[in-house]
Amino acid sequence: MKKLAILLFALVSGVYQAEAQNKLLLTAGTDVPVVAAQEINAKELKESQMIELVTADDVKLESGEIAIPKGSQVTARVRTSLKQRVLANQKRRLIIDIKEVKLPNGAKVPLCNGVASFTAGKSTGDLDAVPLKYASSNKLLIPTDYVMKAKVEVTQNISK
Repeated sequence: MKKLAILLFALVSGVYQAEAQNKLLLTAGTDVPVVAAQEINAKELKESQMIELVTADDVKLESGEIAIPKGSQVTARVRTSLKQRVLANQKRRLIIDIKEVKLPNGAKVPLCNGVASFTAGKSTGDLDAVPLKYASSNKLLIPTDYVMKAKVEVTQNISK
C-alpha cells in the first residue's frame, strides 16, 4: 500500500511538473505596446464600439521568453467618439480603452491602464492627445505608427 501511495505521488508530481514547465508567469504591470495594424477611420467610430488593434512588439519575461508575441490581437472599446463633446469648450476627442490581448492559443489576458486619446486638431491644450492623421474630409485615421501603452491587469500563468 505504501509503495502504491509513493508511486501515485510520483506520477502526480511528474504531471504537475510537466504542466508547470509548459506555463509562463505573466506578472501584473507588465507593459504591452499596442498599435493600429490597419487604417481605422475615427470619424466612423461610435461610443462603446469594439475595435481591433495588435501588439507592437514581443512582450518578453525577464528570462527572455516571449509571453505575448508581436502581432497578437488586442481588443479595445471606444469610450468617446469624435461626435461627442465632453465639455462645451473642449475640442472633440476620440478616447479608447484597451481591454485585452488574445494569445495565439486562444487564451485572453486582461489589460488595464491602456487609455489612448486622439484629437482632430493639432493644438488642444491636452498634451496627452495624439493628432489623428488627416486622409480626406471624411477620413481621420488613427496613426498606425503611434504606440499605445497598456499593462497586464492580473498576474497569471499562461501556456507556452
